[in-house]
Amino acid sequence: MPRDYNHDYRSRCIYHITITKAPLIPSFSFVKGSSEAVRLELTPIGTVIEKNIRAIPQYCPHLRLLQYVVMPDHIHFLIFVTARIEKPLGSYIGMFKVKTGQEIRNLFLATPHAHNNPHSSDAITHLSGPIFNPDFYDRILRPTHSLNVIFNYIRTNPHRLRVRQLNPNFFQRINQLSIMGTSWQAYGNLHLLDNPFKRQVVVHRRDSEEERQRNLTLSIYYASNGGVLVSPFISEAEKRIRKEAEAAGAKIILITNESFPEKFKPAAHNFILCEQGKLLIMAPLKTMPPTRQTFMLLNSLAEHLEKNFICSSC
Repeated sequence: MPRDYNHDYRSRCIYHITITKAPLIPSFSFVKGSSEAVRLELTPIGTVIEKNIRAIPQYCPHLRLLQYVVMPDHIHFLIFVTARIEKPLGSYIGMFKVKTGQEIRNLFLATPHAHNNPHSSDAITHLSGPIFNPDFYDRILRPTHSLNVIFNYIRTNPHRLRVRQLNPNFFQRINQLSIMGTSWQAYGNLHLLDNPFKRQVVVHRRDSEEERQRNLTLSIYYASNGGVLVSPFISEAEKRIRKEAEAAGAKIILITNESFPEKFKPAAHNFILCEQGKLLIMAPLKTMPPTRQTFMLLNSLAEHLEKNFICSSC
């Protein structure tokens, strides 16, 4: 993947590394259990990968492994370059990938049925090629990043995957949803579009305090009675309504101006709402600039959704 060409990858820094599985390679692990008691079971391939992740510090005394997880189709690890290193970090990651691939192929040539799908006659053929996709993703942790947030993200990867597996209807994605003559993306509980009791949340600057309080009261009423609140929730007043309505059990259709990346996943709070079936995120196919015109369009969409029945399966 493209590197940050302004960054010195030999310098002291913490990196969040992601490496993905090559398409035909068997899974690295399986995520099982309930959403409250998730367990990650490594396949023989995953076991080799884990061993080699833990051995990365052996390549250089200035590489310190902070955390890792071996998911079914990718791996994450957090690595701390504690002092300037002789080679760019990518060289050591390349060593890891090569060594891991060699050990996996040696294992499967010695024990052909060691993979997670012993009935697949193609497994050994697939393992003759690369185990991982080319290159890797890296995120450079700046002083503004919370290390605890990154630790938690890696640690809870299996939980988030298991939740999506157990609640597929709450994590649906549509890339072409035609509304008001425009195509939108949607992610989350699509059935919220079917709810006939939707209410647009919009607070105008000219609204009096009395009008704002009435707006909040009505929003909480809808939230408490199974309705859906629809809004981009731009202003602080609108965000306050969302927060208090969610405390009352609100279902939310959140309209954003930023399009979804290829592998979009809602983060943190929004993920929890998706898990509960209480959130649908709508986005344009192409990111719109955060201008007054854009926000007026998003509010127009919210108004349209409030006044019109939208079939989620159409």
